[in-house]
Amino acid sequence: MDDERLISKPKFRPSRKEVMMSLDKEKFFNDDPRASERNEALLYIQKLLEKARSGTENKEEDIKELEEIQRLLNQKKYGLVWEQHDEKAIHKMRDQIPIFIEDSQKKIKGRAQDSKYNFLLVGENFYSLHLLRKTHTGKINVIYIDPPYNTGHKDFMYNDQFINQNNEYIHSKWISFMDVRLRQAKELLTYDGIIIIHIDNHEYANLKLLMDEIFPNGYVTTIHVEMSTVQGMKVRSAKLGNIVKNGEYILVYSKNGRNDVMKHPLYDHTNFDGHYNYFLIDKKNYYDCVPLVQVLQKNEAILRQLESLDLVKQGVVLSNSKIGIYYDSSKLVRNFINENADFVVRDHTAIKAKDSNQYVTGKVYHFEHGNREYLIQKNKNGEFTQKIRFSDKLGYSDDFRSEYGPLKIRGDWWKDFYLDMGNINKEGGVSFSNGKKPLRLVEQLLRATTDKNDTILDFFAGSGTTGEAVLDLNKRDGGNRRFILATNNEDQIADKITYQRMLNVNKGYTKHASCPLNLKYFNIGFIDSKNPDLETALLSNVKTLIELRNGVDLKRSDIGIVTNRQELESINLEGINVVYIRGRVRRMLNEKGVESFDNVKLIDIPETFFAKEMRENI
Repeated sequence: MDDERLISKPKFRPSRKEVMMSLDKEKFFNDDPRASERNEALLYIQKLLEKARSGTENKEEDIKELEEIQRLLNQKKYGLVWEQHDEKAIHKMRDQIPIFIEDSQKKIKGRAQDSKYNFLLVGENFYSLHLLRKTHTGKINVIYIDPPYNTGHKDFMYNDQFINQNNEYIHSKWISFMDVRLRQAKELLTYDGIIIIHIDNHEYANLKLLMDEIFPNGYVTTIHVEMSTVQGMKVRSAKLGNIVKNGEYILVYSKNGRNDVMKHPLYDHTNFDGHYNYFLIDKKNYYDCVPLVQVLQKNEAILRQLESLDLVKQGVVLSNSKIGIYYDSSKLVRNFINENADFVVRDHTAIKAKDSNQYVTGKVYHFEHGNREYLIQKNKNGEFTQKIRFSDKLGYSDDFRSEYGPLKIRGDWWKDFYLDMGNINKEGGVSFSNGKKPLRLVEQLLRATTDKNDTILDFFAGSGTTGEAVLDLNKRDGGNRRFILATNNEDQIADKITYQRMLNVNKGYTKHASCPLNLKYFNIGFIDSKNPDLETALLSNVKTLIELRNGVDLKRSDIGIVTNRQELESINLEGINVVYIRGRVRRMLNEKGVESFDNVKLIDIPETFFAKEMRENI
């Protein structure tokens, strides 16, 4: 169309004066000049479109191009922008339908009394997520993943090639890779489910923006984890002026935007709070409240130890302001305070109490209000304050070296996990040099965020730490959590590392008692979408989806499966308690047929398992 193309005719462009005529430039401050420029361009495109649509000539090509320019200009400008890349794995699904195929030789049956199973899904995790959408949409409570960090040192493979630091699309390819997987993963979460992602500084900023886009309003926090310390080669680097890396990040997002995801808070050891400096002496109906040092002063063994530690001179009265030093330095002081923690108290906030005349000034009383009980004390002005027991602050810490003592609730700073790294190669009885995470770290993340019957998914399973963490957690609190691990088998990682770790844990390794488990091992397979008997082929592979969805083993003698009329007519119900049956086949049952299933639990096989694939290939 050369010189006839509408876009080449600037006479249709509105003047800047027309666009800005309603603005008094001397009085109007434009805090978004680029938006104004975009609006000018959009107005110009709209004029061109109107001209093209109203003309008598065939301007269809111009209209399409102008509409595309209009669409691009209307795209949002805030957020993560990257070059979208395609994957061979996704491209393959155009004519190949992924399925799960069980390797029954790798089934682990460690809990004979338990009929439920955990799962290891082996192959490209994009396919595993695709199939999990058929079985677990809205059913996963917590997702924990430790994806490749994209350091450029052969830790991230895209389309069968490792991405190095010189690749101009090093970040775009990683973002594209994560984007398609995270969008599928979101669909798997329960309404109140959460996703936890371990990452370092190479892609943290990009991942944060990507997650903000996929989980709008879902950001909970960034946990900072101390994964190393300045030692070894890092000392030299630091002395040369570098700020060496000690921490990594854990992003936490919730599906429904809630922030209260720490169902079971974690606690770290802290120093003694010197404000706990009063001691209660029980008088049956009330307590006398005396300075704590008065009680310590009467204990000869404590005095001798404090003198030997050079914390007090012989004959000198103990100092109320140094109770924290005494506690931290003297085992006898620490044991005495811990053993009498119900009577060691501190002042707290004011509280109102009725019938104040029944309380004697200076004495401490039990006071009930609502469903809570308080310790209260009246001062000389007739006002009341609460007393807080030191026992409320005591417990076992979640530190590397757990100890009994005063605690503080952990926030977003998780310290000292570098201490776990010295023994990490021995964890699980397998060695994994590329990003193995401490068992204690993953176990604590799951302990804090899961309930006893939750389902946990890790689709970058790697060394299988998540699986062991779930088992350890169940052993710790008597829970019945289930896990699904998905990993590729590059360099036989699934067989030599992930699966081997599950075997080791089941049997018991090092000094730890075993954590027996039930596990099914599924490989990714494919069916050609042009298969002339596609429905039969797909239905013959529906068993693995039934097992995955329900956590069962269909090879149990008391379970039956019916996917077609022939199986319906031939099934022997003797000893059968449960039958998984296709809905359309169930509707074939006549009244007599229904009666034959009276003592059997019928569970429908969802038609959605392969409905889309069959519908697209009719």
